[in-house]
Formats: sequence, C-alpha cells, structure tokens
Amino acid sequence: MQKPLEHYLCGKFITEGNWSHMKRSMPVHEVILMLEGEMYIAEEDEQFVVRANDLLFLRAGRTHYGYQVSDAPVSFYWVHYDSIAKEFDQYPTHATIQVPSTANQLFKQLLHCSSFSPEEADAALLLLLKELERNTQADYRPHNAIVDHICKWVDIHLHTDITVGKIAETFNFNKDYISKMVKREKGIGLKTYILTERIRRAKQMLLNTNASVKEIAGQCGFSDYKLFLRMFKQYEGNTPTEYRNNLYSTQLNRL
Repeated sequence: MQKPLEHYLCGKFITEGNWSHMKRSMPVHEVILMLEGEMYIAEEDEQFVVRANDLLFLRAGRTHYGYQVSDAPVSFYWVHYDSIAKEFDQYPTHATIQVPSTANQLFKQLLHCSSFSPEEADAALLLLLKELERNTQADYRPHNAIVDHICKWVDIHLHTDITVGKIAETFNFNKDYISKMVKREKGIGLKTYILTERIRRAKQMLLNTNASVKEIAGQCGFSDYKLFLRMFKQYEGNTPTEYRNNLYSTQLNRL
C-alpha cells in the first residue's frame, strides 16, 4: 500500500558558481530551500529567480531547467518525495520563507534521519513540510520569542508581587508596548495574562495539594485574600472550595 508521504532522496547542493540547473522531469516532487546566491530556473514556461530563504516547489511530471547561468556561489537544501495526500502538493511554486531558521534546522534533521531508516526519514519530512506549509500561508504570524521569554519569566515569578510596570522595567520596554506585544501573541494584555495564569496555578494547587485556600492564594501572588476569592469566582463561576470539592464528589467508576 502506498504511503501518504514517502521520502526518496535529500541533500545539500553547493557550487562555486558558473552553474545552471539541468533540464529534467521527475516522477516525484522536489522542494528546494535556497541558502546562498541566485538560481535561475524555469518550470515549463514560467521562470523564477530563487534567492536566499526562498522556497521552490517543483511538481512531479513537469519539466524544469536552468534558463541562465549562476555566476556566483549557490547552495540549497533539496528533497525528493512522493505523496498521495493533497496537502503535500499544494505549495506555491515560489515563495519566501518568513522564518527560515526553523526550516533550516528541520532540513538538517531530515538529512540526519535519512541515513538511518525510511520511517525516520518520512517522519522528519512530515515535520519539514508542515513547517513550510505554515511559512507560506499569507496570514502566517511568526512566533515571538521575546513574548515567550516574558511569559516564562511571569510563570517563574507568579508567587511574587509582579506588575506590568515591573516586567516592563525588567525587559526594558514601555508598559503600553509590552502589554500590546503580549496581546498580539496571546490574545490578552499582560495584566490579564498574569491574572489568568495565577488562577490557572491556583486551580492546579487546589486539585493536587492539601494546602489551604488562603495558603494557595499567597503562593499564587495574591496578597489580598478577598481579591483572590472574588477573581476566582469571576473566572470559574464558583469559589475555590467549591471547585476543590467538586473534584472529590465526582463519581468514579470501575471498569
């Protein structure tokens, strides 16, 4: 039975220049991720200039060829694969990768895995193609590593008296800017994010520890116990004690 996705060959091509791509038509698809230089290539009658961080998708059964010599050095990753799944043959012929670092790492991983077993190569190819699919979508929004760092910092310091102002000062940002940056990534502002994470942690502690509700409030950064009770009920619809008791009143069935 044919696999939904099957890796054939992959590699890294390097030339010092004075080179043009051969003319050929293959029974499998080819994906090229350009690393350096310019490649002048055509698929049927359509010509492309492929530069660093560009993706080139050459479809099975179509003729492609170099229409002009590349004088300068050229290097790129390439992979040949077959697929009966439509999602893996719908890429644009030519596009620019918005976050090339991740795609580069996944191509390196594919080259590594391809030397071990077909199953590992197919799995690595799947990860690569999914990343390329995300990168070529018009509405793709790259992950913000700064926001990720901020959120991890918040998680570490949830038990302390953290504020938007303190976080902005720690990361050398304006208060309004840092909150908007978090909202673009998480869908909520920084102040709301802190409160949401404190409630989330409180729920975990209510279900997984024997600490009192007041102790949990303090360990989740609420210096005002009554504020904690009010915010918890606003978010969850019941009190912390009710939330904890609901778990223990749940009927457990034996199979």
